[in-house]
Amino acid sequence: MRYFLLALTFLIVGRAAATGEINVLTDLKSPFPPGCVAVDLPSAPASPANTLFNENISVPSIGSTSKDAQVQVTIWRTGCHDEGYSVVMVRLQKTSGDPVLVPKVYAEAGETTLPMHVAQLIRHPAVGNVGASANIINETPVTYMLGVDPFSLDGATEFGPDDYNGVFTLELFWGDYSPIAAPNGERFIIEPYVPELDPTQDPYQVLHGRMSGQYTVDGIPFSGLVLQIGEAFDDTNNVTAILFTYFEGAPFWVIGSRAGLEPGFDIVTLDMLELYGGEFITSGPGSFSEEDVDIFSIGTMTIEALDCNRLLVSYDFAEGELGEGSFEAERLIRTAGYDCNPWE
Repeated sequence: MRYFLLALTFLIVGRAAATGEINVLTDLKSPFPPGCVAVDLPSAPASPANTLFNENISVPSIGSTSKDAQVQVTIWRTGCHDEGYSVVMVRLQKTSGDPVLVPKVYAEAGETTLPMHVAQLIRHPAVGNVGASANIINETPVTYMLGVDPFSLDGATEFGPDDYNGVFTLELFWGDYSPIAAPNGERFIIEPYVPELDPTQDPYQVLHGRMSGQYTVDGIPFSGLVLQIGEAFDDTNNVTAILFTYFEGAPFWVIGSRAGLEPGFDIVTLDMLELYGGEFITSGPGSFSEEDVDIFSIGTMTIEALDCNRLLVSYDFAEGELGEGSFEAERLIRTAGYDCNPWE
């Protein structure tokens, strides 16, 4: 039945997209914050207590009518800095036999014998819903993130973050490649996310492009921070922060930037500059030159992320005689199609 319903998946998704039930933020088919894991996927569980499965199973090689190869399957959860969220990691390694294909994958909330949600094994954090099924399983272990389609093949159930972080059934299915040897899938019961057992990949939330956006500060109206994290041609990151505030009753902004950062940083300190002079933009091009703008350093500002939607900002503006301190900034603007956590 599932194989007939698989052909209807595109119709279901297409109809949902047209009615607004899916948008660009959830088309990643990932019931976890896309910004939870950055740069590279973890290569192994954090500890034996963090390991859900570590089994060597018999599977059919390409074109075989018997289970003549073996694959090591390791499964664990990696926690997110966003409370209540995790990412299920599946590591595959061919340990014997001829070449083996990455299986098709299915999932369903709870314990079941027939999972009805198409899933994806995603190798790179920024790939989206491009799954690895039908790729060759390497003799070197490869870790994948597990994404799950929110809509089931029969349209009867939905699968969201609560299901993903609770008990669910994961099925690895080689039957499409070798129906005689593997008519039934290999099923694994995935236990719930436990923060004490399933640590985050890094001690602190990594700063990356999905953190870009506009942030506000509680209790300070009509003020805020614009953060942009970009990527240069040499694969280094650059950071630009603009702080919108007030000075002597008039709107005022200060800016800082830094380039050449290796991806994976979790904190950045910027030299902040204040600018005076110039003319209003409606004066038009040529109304003033760079020499008409005075630039002064007022000190430094340090930014670190608490989770996908909160920043901790500390500043030392003693150089500009503007004091020092810190504040927490909450996300106001999300980057459509490239959000860090579309579920919040």
